[in-house]
Amino acid sequence: MNEPSVSEAPVTLPHVSGPVVRDPVVSGPLSGRRILLTRAKPDDAIARALRLAGAQVDALALTVSTPLKSAQLDAARGRLADGGYAWVVFSSWRAARAVVSCLPRARSRGTRIAAVGEATARWVVDHAGVSADLTGTGSAAALLEFFPAPSSGERSVLVPRSAVAPDTLPEGLRALGWSVEAVDAYTTTTADAGDINADIAGNFRAGHYDGAVLTASSQARALPPLLGLPPPETRVVTIGAPTALAAGRQGIAVAAQASSPTPDAIVRALIDAFDSPAQADAPEERDS
Repeated sequence: MNEPSVSEAPVTLPHVSGPVVRDPVVSGPLSGRRILLTRAKPDDAIARALRLAGAQVDALALTVSTPLKSAQLDAARGRLADGGYAWVVFSSWRAARAVVSCLPRARSRGTRIAAVGEATARWVVDHAGVSADLTGTGSAAALLEFFPAPSSGERSVLVPRSAVAPDTLPEGLRALGWSVEAVDAYTTTTADAGDINADIAGNFRAGHYDGAVLTASSQARALPPLLGLPPPETRVVTIGAPTALAAGRQGIAVAAQASSPTPDAIVRALIDAFDSPAQADAPEERDS
């Protein structure tokens, strides 16, 4: 496969106000497309994949994650360090961060580690120096397909998680026969409107983005109050079905959802969204 070609010409964006993002011009399937990514973090793999496909990407965090403190979490850390769990299961790097200092000792005492996706597994390696024993393809449902049932004497699993996370993972583990301790390790809230970049917000409302990518249900819930509903010109793509469902409940029309929660699948979903006819009206909002 040929590598994408890079031009030294400056980026020129039609009808776009606000600061110019000085990305190199890359020839690819998303060339000429301007995409809003509704999260912002260093060295974002999704942003990198979009740029390699030719898109110009603006990243804007719509949510804020805050670590939590509780006696339950402190007790879980102590039990984990003592090898009191057969498994600890992480659905995100933020969940792993809550107990990262305990992981080397827990591993030495026989606790196994599972991560919902590769990005979380890499974070655990980088910050705790231990590898996941089981890594899913990016969703709780996919991980549960391969998670083992408990053997004799193995019953307890620790699941640090977001306070607003659905119960898919704990309930799925219980259905396999595990005793699950789900502990709130952090919470995710909508960003303050005053912290939202005014230029990006204005460009979004004016329909200057060809596409927008939602990578979490919390982002779907935060989008309407912070930026408003996407204009018809903007095709919305989600990282998966749960986020698409959350978007639909907010009245957001979803043009496509990624086949898996990976950067390449998100790029493919955007390509499909732009190749499809204009999106239909947003679905009616349902009770949450």
